[in-house]
Amino acid sequence: MAKYRVAQCYTGPVGAEIVRRLADHPLMELVGVLVHFPEKVGLDSGELVGAAANCIITTGSLDEIIALKPDAIIWSGSTYDIDAFERILAAGINLYNGIGAYFLEGQPEEGRLRGAAARGGVSLCAGGNIPGLVADALPMFLSGYTGRICHIRMWQRNDMASGPSAGQIQLLGVGLPPGEGPYVEHINAGWLRAIGQSSRMVAQGMGLEWDGITLENVEYAIAPEDYVLPVSGLEIGKGTAAGIRWTLVAHANGREFYRLVNEQSTRLDHGPDWRQAYDEPAWRVEIDGDPPIVATFGWPSGTQPGKACHDLNAARAMNIVPRLIEAEPGALSVLDFPAAVAGDGLFPA
Repeated sequence: MAKYRVAQCYTGPVGAEIVRRLADHPLMELVGVLVHFPEKVGLDSGELVGAAANCIITTGSLDEIIALKPDAIIWSGSTYDIDAFERILAAGINLYNGIGAYFLEGQPEEGRLRGAAARGGVSLCAGGNIPGLVADALPMFLSGYTGRICHIRMWQRNDMASGPSAGQIQLLGVGLPPGEGPYVEHINAGWLRAIGQSSRMVAQGMGLEWDGITLENVEYAIAPEDYVLPVSGLEIGKGTAAGIRWTLVAHANGREFYRLVNEQSTRLDHGPDWRQAYDEPAWRVEIDGDPPIVATFGWPSGTQPGKACHDLNAARAMNIVPRLIEAEPGALSVLDFPAAVAGDGLFPA
């Protein structure tokens, strides 16, 4: 069977891992790589990401990627670019996106993206770790093992100290005065939008009438001293935000049914109710049902949490893409797929 032809858009920590993993993949072939920075254009994409040369030369032009006519594009950019997504879909290219479009029902861009997918005869879907795991896929999977559910609670505890992009970390408000700066309203609205899609997806999966979502609380851990994050080089000044925690609550059928706490931290001494050790699970789900369920999801002891999280997102994208290509055209979510399984064979222990 011929391999699916896949293009990778952007080579941050997730995109770079996808480029590395597509080498000799049994189901997919890398045919193009889009990069953001001019200094990355015209390079061998394998060498760019620290792997063996693959003879796929990077480009800074989305037009050149579209002209390759791949079966699918994996978008690992840091922005939700509706114009670009519409062009990709209308050109007849399936799209997996790492940000936004998790569940399009009721979203302002729904008509544009569904229309483009219909014109191109292709599909799009999105995923990651939040949304894409703890906020929707994991609680829905677990709900299949209980009944008479009255409430779902979820926690994410994410380590930002090992993140490679200072800009992306600061976009969350880290290193800025707590509750101040140009990003606060933007990031709060972004979490409401993203987790709103997740909670709406869970409600639909459970047969509930979704009533909406609110941002109940934003908490800050304050930096006790000046320090620098070792990987990104982001400088965090004493008294600025060193960690941030958002609590979002969704209602359905007239009452609260869904509560998510999203904690982003840069060190392990933020306080007793913040993450205390990297061996603590990164994700936790509690379902009040019959029977009640508690499930945690994390890494073995000694795993570098930041890299593991990026690799998880890369693996998820690659496991979904073949199913996306084979799916009926449309805007899809995890409600439309059987559970994805690893599709790259068995490797030596």
